[in-house]
Amino acid sequence: MIPIKIHTQPDDSTCGPTSLHAVYRYFKDPISLGEVIKEVPYLDEGGTLEVLLACHALRRGYRATIYTYNLHVFDPTWIGLSNEEVIHRLEQQAEVKKGRKLLRATQAYIDFLRLGGEIKCRDLTKALLREYLERGIPLLTGLSATYLYLSARETTDENGNSVYDDVSGLPVGHFVVLCGFGEDQKKIIVADPYRENPYSKDNYYEVSASHLINAIMLGLATFDANLLAIQPLTKEPQQV
Repeated sequence: MIPIKIHTQPDDSTCGPTSLHAVYRYFKDPISLGEVIKEVPYLDEGGTLEVLLACHALRRGYRATIYTYNLHVFDPTWIGLSNEEVIHRLEQQAEVKKGRKLLRATQAYIDFLRLGGEIKCRDLTKALLREYLERGIPLLTGLSATYLYLSARETTDENGNSVYDDVSGLPVGHFVVLCGFGEDQKKIIVADPYRENPYSKDNYYEVSASHLINAIMLGLATFDANLLAIQPLTKEPQQV
């Protein structure tokens, strides 16, 4: 297990910055959780996007690679194009497709590419996870909390708090950090900023790899479905 130390997220909207801070902490970056929460951009409806976390890491001098399965934003035929070509396609897409969240995500990916980030697409398998985790590189992932926890969908009450509602609710996204394989090699060790998760009484647990992979892919419902690998520039580039 990669020795990730993760805080409990302060509120419903800060799972992303809390997960990013855990990765920074692992790499001995002295930035505080409060600073990360303050600096990461948020969506109007709350929460953030994994690409916005990646942009924060790039601006702090890290190398960042996103494995994307987000078909809302990316066409599969774009994989392998140069960054400038992908930026051009994103700009064209923004002219013909509407939706506030899509446009926010599109601009964030353009910023990510201009900052030197790398976008890849490979089948999401245990082998891909292992290639990073066995080299001590944690993976930050945006996934479906609704599927990961097999919980009811959620809505908000009059005070803006999340409440479970299996009829009126919508799927909810979440961020966690993947930090190793279980002893049987069939489960993934997860560092989760949500301490009230159904798997354990703290911020760490194991979940079957197949269930986790499904939860990541279903992150598509909330504009994520990504894996983010960040590494300090002081380390030699990792070819995966």
